[in-house]
Amino acid sequence: MTDPVDPDHKATPRADGKYAGERWFGWTSHPKAGAYTFIAIAVLSALLFGADFLVHRHEYLHIAEFPVFYALFGFASFAFVVLSGWPLRKLLGRPENYYEPETSSDD
Repeated sequence: MTDPVDPDHKATPRADGKYAGERWFGWTSHPKAGAYTFIAIAVLSALLFGADFLVHRHEYLHIAEFPVFYALFGFASFAFVVLSGWPLRKLLGRPENYYEPETSSDD
């Protein structure tokens, strides 16, 4: 059975007072959820960084055998994509009043 939805299509609580996704995602409303998530990702990143020195690779390109090559390559690629948005906006952007109706002086 699905949860009832009001006519405005807003989420309504169930009979027990909780919303449908609160069982799985209720922890995200905790005040320190962001800090806990950041710490978990930092610990996972540190573990993977350390494990990268233990794995011996046989790569086609010798530069890829450098222990943190993939992390640095991924960061550089991400930074390139994000920073390429600035010149792309200059190239494709419209002026602020682009969608406003034109005013005519024909009275």
